[in-house]
Amino acid sequence: MKILSPIRWISVLALFAIALAGGARDGFADDGFVTGFSDLPLMEGMTEIPDTDVAFDTTAGRIVIAFAKSAVAPDTIRAFYRTALAQLGWRETATDAFTREDEVLNFDYLADGPDTVVRFSLLPE
Repeated sequence: MKILSPIRWISVLALFAIALAGGARDGFADDGFVTGFSDLPLMEGMTEIPDTDVAFDTTAGRIVIAFAKSAVAPDTIRAFYRTALAQLGWRETATDAFTREDEVLNFDYLADGPDTVVRFSLLPE
């Protein structure tokens, strides 16, 4: 039997929480940023999925995972974040992966009927 790493467990638990939540709440991030991130803007038209964010500090750095939902296609979301993150000092290293200082920011896209769910994952490099 394969043992999951703590990061994989967090992802599994967050996906489970999405299934239980079953929806999104408009204006969840009152300041316009994704919950748990001080400078990751929430794209207009996206809504965070309540109670699915996880944030904690480790000796290697911080770990933040959050989820948002939109009726917009992944390519439109991708284009928005490429532009926004470049302005915030992030460097794209691969499709849907960015680095800044000692952190890696990943985007994962999941289909939820006609909507797109985005998982934002910040991990130490």
